[in-house]
Amino acid sequence: MFLFLLLVGGLAACPTTEKAPAPNTRYQAVKATRTAKAPPEAWCDLEFAAGTGARLALPPATPARKPVGALPVGRWVWLNLWATWCKPCLREMPVILGWRDRLRQDGVALDLWFLSLDEDADELAKFLAAHPDVAPAPSLRVSSPVDFKGWARAYLFDASAPIPIHLLAAPDGRVRCIHNGSINEGDYATVAAWLR
Repeated sequence: MFLFLLLVGGLAACPTTEKAPAPNTRYQAVKATRTAKAPPEAWCDLEFAAGTGARLALPPATPARKPVGALPVGRWVWLNLWATWCKPCLREMPVILGWRDRLRQDGVALDLWFLSLDEDADELAKFLAAHPDVAPAPSLRVSSPVDFKGWARAYLFDASAPIPIHLLAAPDGRVRCIHNGSINEGDYATVAAWLR
């Protein structure tokens, strides 16, 4: 795992305790401005105007649970970057799944995808077998830390930001929002407003 963290350049430096992430002025400044009553655009650490973001593509990856197809077109796509050793990732996963269902009930066409940064495929498979409610399909695991690092440069404004990281792509396939760090239950109204 240590080699993987070095190759990713700190991206996967998920805090495993409740301590704040390592100092990062842009990341800290964005976090300091977030409140439950913030305007929708304040939830995104990086936001792109309609039609201007890069098209969301997946890094080289293998299915973590069962075969998956291509990213959908004509629907919002929420890509969650996580790992089994990331406690905040695991804690927020039921919240994200609940939000997906609520958003769909509210008329938002949304698909949720999970991308594991776990280096060991066997360990990930064991973890998922023991936790069937975590990262249901579509769920993938990055094939190579080197390939992932190249992919990350195209989307992430700060390679030192810890996971979890959330990328939201609009129905046209372009990334519109990147949110670094854990989500909060109180963010639902903000996210729902942003996706409208």
